[in-house]
Amino acid sequence: MPVVDAVKIEELISKVPGVKAVKVVGDGAGLHEIHVITTSDKSPKQLVRDIETVVLASTGIRLDRKIISIAQVESDVKTQKVLPYQISNLKVEHVDERNIRVTVTIEHGEEEFYGEYSGPKTSRNIPRVIGNAVLNALSEIHDFALSFDDIAEVYFVGKRYLLVHITKQYNNVEEGIIGTAVIEGNYERAVAEAVLDAFRRI
Repeated sequence: MPVVDAVKIEELISKVPGVKAVKVVGDGAGLHEIHVITTSDKSPKQLVRDIETVVLASTGIRLDRKIISIAQVESDVKTQKVLPYQISNLKVEHVDERNIRVTVTIEHGEEEFYGEYSGPKTSRNIPRVIGNAVLNALSEIHDFALSFDDIAEVYFVGKRYLLVHITKQYNNVEEGIIGTAVIEGNYERAVAEAVLDAFRRI
């Protein structure tokens, strides 16, 4: 088992992009607490993954992510803005006469999240396959359950809109969330955008 050197661990973590300060509490037997102050350019989960990777690659020590606490402050680069979650790629493939496979890539700043889902290509089920692909892509960045429930098309002020309903379940409490998107020629894309809009409202 590698010898735990708290000072060396601090030095390694301090070199992770975005880290402004770090304090490691531990002894020769192991690490007990890791407190990190970072800029707000990356999500806490991405920063924890980066820290785990750097420490494991450099020392062979596999960190327990439960001991890592992240505090974020505004970036010093005032002009830099992290864009909201955006769909960068959506692909609907006809696997055979009965089934489709949907793959989606969602961007958030420099991060990318990938998801896919397959199912029967009935007209009623296609939106569900698309919605679940989007939710699968987002599953890395939350710790609650999400389900795609229903979809409706409405006309409002001369435009066609899609409304989707998703349910969030956390600590045995359920919450319904509505997302919307304008249908502008690409129905499948509108479904994905509506689901993502609902996620942004969580």
